[in-house]
Amino acid sequence: MTTFDESLVNITVFGPGYGESIILYLPGLGWGVIDSCSIKIKGETFNPALEFLKGLNVRHLAFIVLTHPHLDHYKGLDDIILHFLGSIDRICYYSGEGMREYATYLARKCIVKEPGLRTLSSILDLFKIAKTKGSKIIKISERTTIIRRGSYNGHLIEVVALSPSEESEKKYIERLFDYIPKSGLSPISDLKDDDHNLVSSAIWCQIDDQKFIFGSDLENGFSDQSGWNGVLNDIDAPDLSVNFVKIPHHGSPNAFQKETWESFSKSAKPISIVTPYSKGHPPLPDPKILEKISAFSKSVYVTSKSTLEKPQKIYKNIPFEQSYGIENWSYIKFPQQVGYVSTSMKPDGINTCKVVLEKPAYKI
Repeated sequence: MTTFDESLVNITVFGPGYGESIILYLPGLGWGVIDSCSIKIKGETFNPALEFLKGLNVRHLAFIVLTHPHLDHYKGLDDIILHFLGSIDRICYYSGEGMREYATYLARKCIVKEPGLRTLSSILDLFKIAKTKGSKIIKISERTTIIRRGSYNGHLIEVVALSPSEESEKKYIERLFDYIPKSGLSPISDLKDDDHNLVSSAIWCQIDDQKFIFGSDLENGFSDQSGWNGVLNDIDAPDLSVNFVKIPHHGSPNAFQKETWESFSKSAKPISIVTPYSKGHPPLPDPKILEKISAFSKSVYVTSKSTLEKPQKIYKNIPFEQSYGIENWSYIKFPQQVGYVSTSMKPDGINTCKVVLEKPAYKI
């Protein structure tokens, strides 16, 4: 984007295939960042959210949100914080002291040397430094206020966390005990990465007549009081009928249920955007889930598109007798540019909504 209209709400979603970052502009309040990602292109590391903000000469952030401790949601966040250090009003991050905090402690002690853990450890340390520079640090869970409801230069604005629930936080903390050695001679258990969605923070936002949900990686839940089940059953939850949805958990089956989307589309069908996760098997989004989501959406957009490379092309020089089974493999080929989906709208009406696609982003 080369020009920017400060009278319009703007939501720009990056998701290059591994990673997710959302840039939000609210007239009267300013800029916010939800999660961070980075990608290597031709050997150079590129932080799309930071470059986007620098390109618009943004000098101040109203808030930063780290929704949960998965590398594809916090990678590059340290660069954003350092760039805006001393000019960030609020830094908000997930509740639940559990596995990941234990893991970062081990990383600090050089017991575990996984690079992603050391990166998160440095980000958590940066939060403390940012506090000394004037940033308010907020641990977020269900119904936590990020931006207090009020008038901001003539606009009614509120930003609230929908999750994690108390039950999800307790479950997450319980996982910690599976990893702590039971005696001095016990080995440290492998740290699995599949439970951090328990504390994923979905974010709800309102400005005047427009409402948005940023679904993070929140899944349906293991009980009526966890995940999206917990959000739906929370009597104090805000109005979930919205104009825009960042689809939860990269469009996976365990983050879709009919009741949730019926709530999202109760007043009008929203614009829905999904960030793919191409490193999993099978890769996300799930086409069947996108088809279901389309029934509740005005339109559905995907921020990037990866392709599968034929293995014979990569291993063409391997002798035939050493290549048994290669023809059954598949390889993910990431695009060599970062696309995005950017939506802009007037705060008082959805009919003015405009969507801009930067390839390889595409519309379903």
